[in-house]
Amino acid sequence: MDDEISHLTPAAAALLAESDERRIRAIRSRRWVLYPRAKQALDRLSRLLDHPRGTRMPSVAIYGDSGMGKTMIMKKFRDEHPPSFSPMTGTLRTPVLAMEMTSRPGERRFYAEPLTLLGAPQRPRADIAQMEQAALRIMEAIGVQVLVID
Repeated sequence: MDDEISHLTPAAAALLAESDERRIRAIRSRRWVLYPRAKQALDRLSRLLDHPRGTRMPSVAIYGDSGMGKTMIMKKFRDEHPPSFSPMTGTLRTPVLAMEMTSRPGERRFYAEPLTLLGAPQRPRADIAQMEQAALRIMEAIGVQVLVID
């Protein structure tokens, strides 16, 4: 029997002992497959984290046809740089804030999205400048270094 599963990773071999339902769920779960262009994109995004802060920060545009993996790259980058909480200072640090834009974005929606993601209260009658300032203040307070927009 061991020869029949010797080619499997330990995690895959352990999955054989699970119920059909758990194995099917594992098969259907999201997987990350690192391919050369994705690695190139992730490396480029990671360099943004290391860039010293300044008035004209660099940006990166990743484009491609639908279904090419742009959203997966964004999620992988976000997952590689998760928020962290310091119990010593009581502060949250979020190096990467990833947001998805609707099909018809506008300035109001653009600033409402990070405020919503961060759980910030929003005044219904706030003008765009107030929303912008609130979003920028909160992102600075939690240490956002890279804003990813999908």
